[in-house]
Amino acid sequence: MSVVVVPVGARQVLVPLFAAHRRDRAIIDCVLEGHVGETFADDLAVPTVARLGCGPFAALAGDPASPSARDLVRYAPIDWVTPETDAWRGFLETEYAGRIRRIRFVELSAEDLDPGQLDELAQALPPGFTVARIDAELAEALIRDLGKQWLLSSYASMDDFLARGIGYVVLHNGRVVGSAASAVSSSRAIDIDIEVAPAHRRRGLGAAVGAALALECVQRGIEPLWLASNDISVRLAQKLGYLVKGEYETFEIQQTRP
Repeated sequence: MSVVVVPVGARQVLVPLFAAHRRDRAIIDCVLEGHVGETFADDLAVPTVARLGCGPFAALAGDPASPSARDLVRYAPIDWVTPETDAWRGFLETEYAGRIRRIRFVELSAEDLDPGQLDELAQALPPGFTVARIDAELAEALIRDLGKQWLLSSYASMDDFLARGIGYVVLHNGRVVGSAASAVSSSRAIDIDIEVAPAHRRRGLGAAVGAALALECVQRGIEPLWLASNDISVRLAQKLGYLVKGEYETFEIQQTRP
């Protein structure tokens, strides 16, 4: 098998292979920066094909015609992967024929977010609700009140989340009823996760807390990536000022044939 594990300190050798990837950038950069995940390639010095993983997510780069490509995808199970090129799409469709469920995502751009508009939305709360930036105490409350046990899944610890992550919560009567947090953080981008308790939806809380998070990202020069797989998420993103740029597919790989 022509697959080698790329140590954390050597992951920069894979950066050129993933440089053209437009999607899943927060996860890709987080792994390449050495914060989380694993990386594999066909060679440590001059890799021609590579794979990185963060939990169930995988990304593939390089030349799928490489003799090592099949070994790379078979090295460990893949649950979700976004084919970045037609060549990788064809490779995966052949390798996992009959085992792919296609998940449609809308591609959204944060390039025209308006700080003034975001600030107005962040303050547009019903009486009795407040938005607060997440600290250690509020992070624990978020996990408890909204059941966000996976909040730290892409971080080494709570301290790591507080150092690298960004998040805001909506408070009502001392409880967390909404949140917007970085599910994944890299030096240049985050993936936004938003949730509002069912009893408090349709009151503008998601827009307010999402705007607070996006505003901090804009002010700090961090791209707030928004992954939308349904119309509700797209409409909320557009309310904040995101622009629809197109669509793409992520493959969910079933481990056995249906």
